[in-house]
Amino acid sequence: MNIDPADLLPALDPEGRGGRHEIDAVADAIRFLTPDIDAADLPGLVLKTVQAGVERGLWSSARTMVLRGRTSLPKTINLPRTAVSGERLQPITVPLRHELASWAATLPLSRAQREVLQAVNQWLRETDGGNVPIVEAAERAYQLLGDEKAFDSTPPRGGVTLWSPGRLTLELLRCHRTPTPLTWEPTTTVIGLQGPVLCVENHATFRSLLRVLRAQPQPRWRAVAWVQGRNTAPLSSLKDLPFTVSHLDYLGDLDPAGLEIAATACEVARQTGITAGPADSLWQLLIRQPSRRGPQVSEVDARRLVAWLPASVQETVFALITAGQAVPQEALRFDVLEQHYELMPTPGGLPES
Repeated sequence: MNIDPADLLPALDPEGRGGRHEIDAVADAIRFLTPDIDAADLPGLVLKTVQAGVERGLWSSARTMVLRGRTSLPKTINLPRTAVSGERLQPITVPLRHELASWAATLPLSRAQREVLQAVNQWLRETDGGNVPIVEAAERAYQLLGDEKAFDSTPPRGGVTLWSPGRLTLELLRCHRTPTPLTWEPTTTVIGLQGPVLCVENHATFRSLLRVLRAQPQPRWRAVAWVQGRNTAPLSSLKDLPFTVSHLDYLGDLDPAGLEIAATACEVARQTGITAGPADSLWQLLIRQPSRRGPQVSEVDARRLVAWLPASVQETVFALITAGQAVPQEALRFDVLEQHYELMPTPGGLPES
């Protein structure tokens, strides 16, 4: 499970006041964004998110460390101030609809938060409490705030002060987020009732695998999907494919970002009830290809990243990424895949049909 560190900012510091935040407050904000996370996995996610935010310049972290479970975390992080200098938090001054008044009437709010609340209040008045058809979240955001991206983050603009159960929700605003459709193509002219799907991260590998698989009398995968980098949300629509997906095998780039994306992609698939994991044979083939320079990671982070991979390649990948080496999945050219296809076992432990 992963979250974008930028998504943590509105949850942790919606007013943009900056300052020092205890790591336990950071953990609480991350838990809010990932309510289904196992408690044992939370410290690792906190560490990963804090490090990502430091690398992107979103905040700095303290040198003093504290132990949470078995994970050492910085005691605090320090956020820069982004609010307008001298801005005071104050309650909204307009009469509020009953959907808002019970919780929002006396809240100290920033100017940006008051603008969100006032726009919602006016919309509720004009629509008799939201008596309108449901639309996409981006469409409602533009209607209310003139910014189609205002509801893209989690929580949306205004932060947890405004957005939580019993306060503002997408349901109250009669809108929803629909995941981007999954890009996929079948490997046979007749798909059949069920079968495994192979998912990759990049377009070139997507096309090469389709060429190889379509040349086989009985392809090992019924279809190949493409998630286009970090956009793993479309995998939540696997259940909507015109056949039953029996298993999802994933192949990504052999670098820190690729391994994180891979684990996230499989988690999204598992949340739909579909078994998912690494495409073992393809990862084994990938590690035998020439490497290049890539991001170097600590041994602690490397152990976490490789834990998702098949045991047969974990040590090799650990050595590569701690040495600052990477292998993009484009190393598996069409001719390499074609030459080694017969050596690949059946995916997902499923018999071929």
